[in-house]
Amino acid sequence: MTVYLFDFDGTLVDSTGAVEKALRIAIEKTIPAVIESDLYDEYYKALFLFIKGKLTYGHLGVIHELVAQGTIHEYYKLMPKYIKDFPFAREVVRELRKRGRKVISFSGEHTYPGGKVIFMKKTNWYDEFDEVITFKGTKDMLKKFQTLRELYPDEPFVWVDDSPSRFTYVLDENTLLVQKASPYKSDVPLLFDRVNFVKIKSIREVLEIDDGLSEFLGDKT
Repeated sequence: MTVYLFDFDGTLVDSTGAVEKALRIAIEKTIPAVIESDLYDEYYKALFLFIKGKLTYGHLGVIHELVAQGTIHEYYKLMPKYIKDFPFAREVVRELRKRGRKVISFSGEHTYPGGKVIFMKKTNWYDEFDEVITFKGTKDMLKKFQTLRELYPDEPFVWVDDSPSRFTYVLDENTLLVQKASPYKSDVPLLFDRVNFVKIKSIREVLEIDDGLSEFLGDKT
């Protein structure tokens, strides 16, 4: 049995436009006076940094106000409405499960506790997976990856992610690392020297990869 690990944002779904749209609407609904003022850019930036987990001390006061006004809560309520699936994303996941592969969502958690699961459920993605695993950072990611490897010690893994920097920490030779091309993420040159690394343009190419693995492993399903 092959185990597939899929990142979510940027790999299966496009949330870039959703973030920008939901941020603006959340501010408009909760603190409309800010929209036409000189403070809008500052509020937008503070909220964006908070969502990305990169909040600076200088924006802490703004975030406290956004929490008090319900802006952050409104953002997380709105954002799933604007998330769009990448072409063939669901079809690929469903086909892999149909072939008997174990398909796991393996992605970083949102700053908002439980936010990733909330987004998956509101976009009807949660039940597409055999299991959903989120991690808070690199250390937590590697710990949970190791736990999976202990559960499936002999099975080949295929990890599909648009953030190739994560792959630099993984030395497991029985894992094929698949970078989903993204205009927002840079390549990591050293990865191209690895025999267990490949870059793809479309998520649909994962099925071609699976066909090749099946042939290699003697899988006739």
